[in-house]
Amino acid sequence: MKDLFTFLGCGNGLLKTVHPQTRIVAGVLIGSACLLVPLQSKGQANFMIIIAICWVLFAAMPGKMLSRCAIASIILFFPFLLLSPWMTVDSYSGSGAAGCFTQAGGIALRSTCMLFIGASTIASLTLHDVHRGLVCLPIPRSIAALIVQIINQTMLLAEETARIIDVLRLRGTSGVRGIRVLFAFPVVWMVRMLFRAERIAAAIAVRGYGFKGAAKGDRVKLTIADMSMLFAASLIFVISLTIRVKSFL
Repeated sequence: MKDLFTFLGCGNGLLKTVHPQTRIVAGVLIGSACLLVPLQSKGQANFMIIIAICWVLFAAMPGKMLSRCAIASIILFFPFLLLSPWMTVDSYSGSGAAGCFTQAGGIALRSTCMLFIGASTIASLTLHDVHRGLVCLPIPRSIAALIVQIINQTMLLAEETARIIDVLRLRGTSGVRGIRVLFAFPVVWMVRMLFRAERIAAAIAVRGYGFKGAAKGDRVKLTIADMSMLFAASLIFVISLTIRVKSFL
């Protein structure tokens, strides 16, 4: 489970050369562009795939992380292809089994691209970069602090869950005993989580942290690389939005 912590900031690509604020905004724009672009032709599908590949290359995730994302995409999105017989066929998708398969394949393809774009954006940001980037954005400081705490606590809870599972494995919880442990696991997990939450709340109170005192980000002077990245991401978003609007006309 340590990989949960090493995944943040594991990328060493060109995205690391721009400000965290730029990475977050550009990642949101690129992801939104892939969500907006319709998949009514091979050219539009290729456009979305190229966007995802370019973003992955800019993030330069390690090969180990890329392979895990690929495996996750197969496990999560390949079953959509099994739903082809029950898919509703649109006018542009063709007819019969080919049209149904196209519909299911479009869902799987879009989901896979979004997974890689999201993973690449996360890989380009450490937890400190997330905080730096959020406080520089025009959003309430309390929301920025809340988002950072949600990310941090989610990772800690996942690590705590892995520790409990390791302890249960070492104690040989298998067979009938394993079934009993399965029903008792939520109780054990909740108790440990509540104790951890109380300790964190006490630590925050002792240190005098509060949303009203959340640190404000200093004004960041965007470089040429930042401006170029934001311009390119905005252009891709506008192109996708234009294609989407034209598809309704």
